[in-house]
Amino acid sequence: MSEQELNNQEQTSSVPTEQTTETPVHTTQSEQVPETLATPSPETIEAVTTDEQKSVVIEQEPSAAEKRKEEREKRKKQEEEMLAALETIFNEGGTIEAVVVERIKGGLRLNYNGMRLFMPSSHFGLKRNPQVEELNEVVGKTLTVNISEIQKDEQGRATIVASRKKLLSEDFFSKVKEGDIVEGTVSSITAFGVFIDVQGVEGMVHVSRMASFRVADPASLFKKGDTVKATITSIDKDKLRMGLSTKDFIASPWDSVETTYPTGAVVKGIVKRFTDFGTYIELQPGIEGLLRNGDLAWGKRNVNAQDMIKEGQTVEVAILNASSEKKRVGLSIKHLQTNPWKTVTETFAPGTHATVKVKQVHEKGYLVDVNADFDGFIPKGRVKPVPGKHSFAIGDTVETVVIDSNGETESLILAPIYTQDELDALPQKQSRGQREPRERDEPSGPLPEAPSITLLDMLSEKQKSDLTSK
Repeated sequence: MSEQELNNQEQTSSVPTEQTTETPVHTTQSEQVPETLATPSPETIEAVTTDEQKSVVIEQEPSAAEKRKEEREKRKKQEEEMLAALETIFNEGGTIEAVVVERIKGGLRLNYNGMRLFMPSSHFGLKRNPQVEELNEVVGKTLTVNISEIQKDEQGRATIVASRKKLLSEDFFSKVKEGDIVEGTVSSITAFGVFIDVQGVEGMVHVSRMASFRVADPASLFKKGDTVKATITSIDKDKLRMGLSTKDFIASPWDSVETTYPTGAVVKGIVKRFTDFGTYIELQPGIEGLLRNGDLAWGKRNVNAQDMIKEGQTVEVAILNASSEKKRVGLSIKHLQTNPWKTVTETFAPGTHATVKVKQVHEKGYLVDVNADFDGFIPKGRVKPVPGKHSFAIGDTVETVVIDSNGETESLILAPIYTQDELDALPQKQSRGQREPRERDEPSGPLPEAPSITLLDMLSEKQKSDLTSK
C-alpha cells in the first residue's frame, strides 16, 4: 500500500462513528478520491472504524423487474375487482358508461375504468350491419351499454362483450305503436317488397301494401336511399321488426287515368305477361292496360299474341278506353293500321278467286288464311263429295271463290272451286215425283145416302097446324 493510500485511510478512520451514521460521506472532485471509493456499488456499505467495525443498511430502490412485477400484481388485483363488479352488473342487467377507444375488425374496442370491452358491429345498433361511417363517428365518445356476455379462457382471462341493441330496442318500441306514421330510409329492395330503416329498426313494406294499385316491380316506385313515410301495421319486438304500409303516401295514377290516356291516344308500353284472352302491357308504374287478342289484327282470327310481340318488348298501342273507376285501360294494335274491312267488297268481291291455306278445322267448316289482312271461312255445306276435295286438313292449299264479303259484319265466305266434270260426276239425287195413294187413303165402301130435307121439316108443330087450318 502506498503512502498516499495510508494517509487517506487514516483520515477516513478518524471520522467519528455518529457522524458516519447520520450523514452520508460526500466527496468532491478536488479530494481526488480513488475510483473504488468515489463510485460505491449498490451493495450495503460498511463503515469502518479505528477500533471496531460497525455496519449500517442503506435502503435501496427496488429493481425494474421488481417494479414491473409489483405493477402487474396491482393491476391484476384491480382487474379482478373490476371484473367482479362487471359480473354483478351483468347479472343484474345494469348499464355502464364506456368510452370507445378504436374501431377494430368486427366491431369496436371500449374502455371502462381500465377494463377493455368488445362491442361487435351487430350490437352497435338495431341494424344487423351498420355502416363503417357510423362506427367511425363514435370513436372517442362515451356510450351507455349493457354487458351482454363475459367469457373466460383456461388461463382465467376474461373477454367482456358490450351491447347497445337491447337498450335501443326498448327505447324505440316504447315510443311507437301500430298505426303510427314513421319516416325512414330505403335500405334494400327485393322482388317481394322493400326494407326501410326507421331509426335503426328494420321495417318491411310488402309489395301488396305499397300502393292502392298493383305494383309489379317495387323498384319502379322506390330506390335505395329514398326517404319515405309509412304507417306501422305490425310490431315484432323479439325480432326487432315492423310491418309497414306506404299506401296512404303513394298517389294512385288511376285517379287521372282518363285524362292521361284519352281514347285514340297512341302511347308506348312494356309487354308484361300473356293470358288466354289477351296481353297486359305496362303503360307506367301502377298502370297496366289489356290488349285483347281480337285487337291484335283487323281481319285475322285466333291470332297468337306471342307470335307478334315478346315479353319485355316495348310496343306502340292505341288507347281504346280508360276508366278510373274500374281501373281499366283497353288497348289496340290493329287501330294503328287502316281497317281493311272498309274496302273488302272491292278487294274480294263475290266471284273473286283466291288461293287459301287451311288454318283450323271446325265442326261447321274451315278457317283459312286468305292473305296478310284477312282470314276467310269455308262452310262445310259448300264442300262437295268430290274425290280428293271432299274434306281438308290443316295446311292444305285450296282454290276458292268468294261467295260473300261484308265489311260491316267483318266476314269473308268462300267455297271450293270444282270443275264441271267433277260436278257432273256427283251422284244425282232421285226425284220424288207424284206421290202414289196409299192403301189407307181408299174408301172402304159406298157412302150412306143423306136424307132429304123440306121446308116443312124446318117448321114447328104449331106453325104446321096454323098452315093446315087455313
